[in-house]
Amino acid sequence: MTLTDALRTATHSLNTSSKVLSTVSHNITGVNNPDYVRRDARIYSDTLFSTRVQIAREVDASIFTASITANANLSRSNAILSGLDQLTRLQGGDGFTGTAASSLQQLRQSLELAAANPSNEMLLSQAVLGAQSFASTINNSYEGILRLRQEADAAIADGVSQLNELLARFEETNTTIVKASMSGQDAFDSEDIRDTLIGEISELMGVSVIRRENNDMMLVASNGAVLFDRRAREVSFEPIPIYGPNTTGNAVLVDGVPISGNNSLPIHSGSLVGQLELRDDILLQQQNQMDEIARAAVELFAETDQTGGGKPPLAGLFTWSGGPAVPASGVLEAGIALSLAVNPLIDPSAGGDVRLLRDGGINGDPDYISNTGSAAGFADRLFELSMALDTQIVFDAQAGLGSNISLSAFASGSLDNLQQSRQEVSDRAAYQQDLASHIKQTLQEDSGPNLDYEMSALLQVERAYQASAKVMSAVDELLAQLLQAV
Repeated sequence: MTLTDALRTATHSLNTSSKVLSTVSHNITGVNNPDYVRRDARIYSDTLFSTRVQIAREVDASIFTASITANANLSRSNAILSGLDQLTRLQGGDGFTGTAASSLQQLRQSLELAAANPSNEMLLSQAVLGAQSFASTINNSYEGILRLRQEADAAIADGVSQLNELLARFEETNTTIVKASMSGQDAFDSEDIRDTLIGEISELMGVSVIRRENNDMMLVASNGAVLFDRRAREVSFEPIPIYGPNTTGNAVLVDGVPISGNNSLPIHSGSLVGQLELRDDILLQQQNQMDEIARAAVELFAETDQTGGGKPPLAGLFTWSGGPAVPASGVLEAGIALSLAVNPLIDPSAGGDVRLLRDGGINGDPDYISNTGSAAGFADRLFELSMALDTQIVFDAQAGLGSNISLSAFASGSLDNLQQSRQEVSDRAAYQQDLASHIKQTLQEDSGPNLDYEMSALLQVERAYQASAKVMSAVDELLAQLLQAV
């Protein structure tokens, strides 16, 4: 090997060491950044005396896919769990002190006390107060459910806005990467940003990544809807500011095509899915159950014709916006829970006669009077009212709790259903949290920088640099001696 060859080899080695050093230093700065992917400097020999350095950024596609899928599923469960927690607080927290079931139990007790001493108007008034507490519980629960549905609707609108913003940033970043790839340059920092954006997008709506030539990417939602294909697709949603008993929430659209609701192929994961499920399924079913509890209360506590003349039942202890008529049995009456109230004709605070609760004939028709002898000790009607809570009646199947059961069982079933759903979602969210954390850690170990490894690589670069420097120093001395000898 000539001195010129040795000098050329040392120079190439220094250049190689410089590039490797730059890569290792970059990796060290990214050690505490969970979104940074390690750069690997690979050295290749082009000729006998020449080397080149190729910098590679590699992520295990299967682990990355598993990570974004796990995060999407976790986001959906967390959104649902948050809504169920709010619904639980609405009903008095974990003690469930503000539920229809507990209010019905208190009403039963007050009616039984009044039946034990029917001549005591104070006990009759206490029974009316128990009925007012029950009606107020139903009213407040229903209003709270409507408010939660509206909040879920607003959360969907916010999520869609965030999704459009993320897709726009993804388009900009992906374009930069494709242009760099086509020109033979690297865009590793942009690729890190793009992967981070994919993670954030998947938390809102689960996506699949399709990789194409020139490092291009295509994003597809879990139902097959294309969210990005060289350009960001428009995701739209029309929020509803106020929810009423008959309000149906709007669907989420991609390029004008619905990807949520019964008339579409729905998406399956992400926080948007959780909010949609809350708004359109979980909370709507709770809303229907409150309506059925209110309707059943009007039906069970209604007055009937005592003469056998066949007159229709009339509102008794409880009435509603359609009173004194009684709503049809077994048919959901949307919004009745909002107007459920104690009949003012027996409410002393409204100028009513509390004794009508004991005697009947609340609406002024003598054919509905149970206590025809006006006996102060008449208790049959009060006992009948307390036992009505255990009478089996027909409930609308839309409420999802069975058809022929008692009001007490229906109210308890509604509470049990809420508790069970909350526990199931909580358990699922805990499992998905552990899974997502484990996969993220695996991804970080597989593609993230390790400080110990990078410091070891740094020492190797330092040794290579020192060796090259020694060669150049030796060549310099030999050249100096050669020149002196000439």
